[in-house]
Amino acid sequence: MGILLPVLGYCQSVDSSSMRKKFTTTAPLLGGVNVTNIVASIDANGNSLTMQQPIVDLGFPVYKDFSAPHPILIKTGIRYQGLFLSGKQNLGGNAFQSITVPVLLNYSLSRTTSISFVGLATVGSDFKRSIDADDILYTAGVRIGFRPGKSFSYGITLAYISNYSGKFLLPIPDIDWTISNKLSFTGVIPARASLKYRLSEIQSLGITGSLNSSMYRLNEGAKDQYIHLQQNSAGLIYDLKLTKRWKLNLIAGHTFSQKLETFNMDQKVPFDGFAKLNDRVANISYRQNSFIFQGGLSYVF
Repeated sequence: MGILLPVLGYCQSVDSSSMRKKFTTTAPLLGGVNVTNIVASIDANGNSLTMQQPIVDLGFPVYKDFSAPHPILIKTGIRYQGLFLSGKQNLGGNAFQSITVPVLLNYSLSRTTSISFVGLATVGSDFKRSIDADDILYTAGVRIGFRPGKSFSYGITLAYISNYSGKFLLPIPDIDWTISNKLSFTGVIPARASLKYRLSEIQSLGITGSLNSSMYRLNEGAKDQYIHLQQNSAGLIYDLKLTKRWKLNLIAGHTFSQKLETFNMDQKVPFDGFAKLNDRVANISYRQNSFIFQGGLSYVF
């Protein structure tokens, strides 16, 4: 879900751009860079464990035609995500990284309806050995988006996900709603949902909830394992528009479910068993909740 979040955010932006395409005189800003760091500190078994997750998202269009009766946009990019652990722990490693390459093709069926095809390939590991085919995680999806009005859009993505824990077919709804001049709601459910109140032209404050999940292959030791981090959190979100293109984002919250666990590679659930993820038997498990802080800086072009 965490990896899909920025890609489905592209889709929401495309809905908005295609709706206005016949009335704009400047090209929409369809590319961007977003640098984020997430920090959480856990007290586990009398020890203090700090997790840092730096994330860098780069997205840019490779083809666009907004002058055709049915506008087309093809967009790609790259995402880097790390998981760095400091403090005493028994997971078998303290540095994990992943690289994701997303591809988005958006086709506008009409002024109010669009269809998008999404594909992602991810390599997540401690990189203590050479990467092979088993280290590549895949996601493919089809999204139908609707914009019945200028202030409201929504969509639904049917996503096929193949990762270390199994293969799944999941529906993922998203919404972008300007409720009033001051209030707005955006969400890719259940990855993130935010309700924001605009304090001024450049500032907004709100509440947000998120689901963060990441997986990395663990090559340390005799066992063939993977590490799985799951964080469900809620808190306050603050946005500051520094300039037309630069934006600062801050989140302070608390997890209400946080799991950092290792599993044998054969710990997979069946295709129709997404709800059975909690039935996996972990080799090592940290389940303590904590405060969580996130800071991000983005630039659009």
